[in-house]
Amino acid sequence: MSGGWRFEGWHHVLLAMPPGGEEAADAFYVERMGLEAVPKPAHLATRGGRWYRGAGLELHLGVEEGFRASAKSHPAMRVHGLAELRRALEGDGVAVTDDTQLAGHERWYVTDPFGNRLELIEEVPT
Repeated sequence: MSGGWRFEGWHHVLLAMPPGGEEAADAFYVERMGLEAVPKPAHLATRGGRWYRGAGLELHLGVEEGFRASAKSHPAMRVHGLAELRRALEGDGVAVTDDTQLAGHERWYVTDPFGNRLELIEEVPT
């Protein structure tokens, strides 16, 4: 667990990055989001990109030439301790966009260095 939060799994996911973005991906997903970088299988390693793991989730960033993040679906990551993660991200200068349109949940969005929009969500007891 990083800080006072933990990821609990994916709701849905599709992410990509441009060639050469591995360092920026590590800075965001490992250093800021607290995920662990894991090696790609040998037969996929030559393609570039990154794989990350946290409790209940795996994140694969594939390399796509000329991709547009806005053309992808955004992943929704379930998080326990969402307020603590928010404080940590905002402390690092990461912009957070609120969305209160889902009753019974706290949720907001951040954008990774490649323009992929991530929804972070936690069920709020009523």
